[in-house]
Amino acid sequence: MIDRSKSAEVADVLLVEPSDELARLTRDGLSDGGGKTTVHAVSDGDEALAFLERREPYADAPTPCLVVLRAELPAPGPDGLEVLESMADRTELVRIPVIVTADTPADDLVREAYDLGANAVVPTPGDPDTYLETVEKTSRFWIATARLPNRIDRL
Repeated sequence: MIDRSKSAEVADVLLVEPSDELARLTRDGLSDGGGKTTVHAVSDGDEALAFLERREPYADAPTPCLVVLRAELPAPGPDGLEVLESMADRTELVRIPVIVTADTPADDLVREAYDLGANAVVPTPGDPDTYLETVEKTSRFWIATARLPNRIDRL
């Protein structure tokens, strides 16, 4: 397997997850142990768009190399698919890979997510150990293996 985890550049990941427990597990699963992955967590669609568009209080936010986006986000404000649609409409955001997570992704949600540009739709298993394993596998591919458009340090 190709391993690009030795890169000098930090992988900035935007995590959009309203559940504190799932946010913690996701952060643990994305962590590489070497400080090469920085997870920026927000809990709703408005915060996600403010981060991505670098609006206050995120004016100095980095452009993430990956977005892990919960489909089910609290109202008011945009849900995950609406955030994805906003990203697809912005030239500077359209190339950022997006992983959409959902408790039980229905066929309609999966189709719509891919139609809007999602790179993967991943169910969130109810068991914390299984969920952590899923996130670790996702991280190994998207952060350690894949060459991402805004991480030019990759081989």
